[in-house]
Amino acid sequence: MIDPLNFDCIFRPAAESDYDNLHHLLYSCWMETYGRQVSAKIVRRFTNEDCVGEHLRLFLNSMHAADVGGRVVGVINQTDGCITALNVAKEFRRIRIGFSLLHNAYMAGGRRLSVGAFNVSAIRFYECCGWRKSGRFFEDVCGVKIPALLMTR
Repeated sequence: MIDPLNFDCIFRPAAESDYDNLHHLLYSCWMETYGRQVSAKIVRRFTNEDCVGEHLRLFLNSMHAADVGGRVVGVINQTDGCITALNVAKEFRRIRIGFSLLHNAYMAGGRRLSVGAFNVSAIRFYECCGWRKSGRFFEDVCGVKIPALLMTR
């Protein structure tokens, strides 16, 4: 077990060898974030259709990972200047890994991000990091339209 208060964290591009770690992290974070926002039918569809696997097949090459002791504990996805996902393992939250991933993505050109409008804690986090709400839209979550915010910095 890694002590989340005393560790070395490496920030690096995600690799094919991270697939299993990323799949577990993204699945857990999706269930925590969206599992209560969508119907049980959509949760089953998300699991049965391996939506995380499909996401990884499409976007692995645009992800950056936070690696602690060979384990991916955080990941951010940035495509065309837009940050579309930031996930950190529960036991590694509130120790600036998410902040560091977000900062690195910003330094690499990420000037916009999208977040579920219901995700109050994530919105607060982004606002504390200097991001501001700049628009509303609907994102597709396994076939369901969920209100989302566009934030800019």
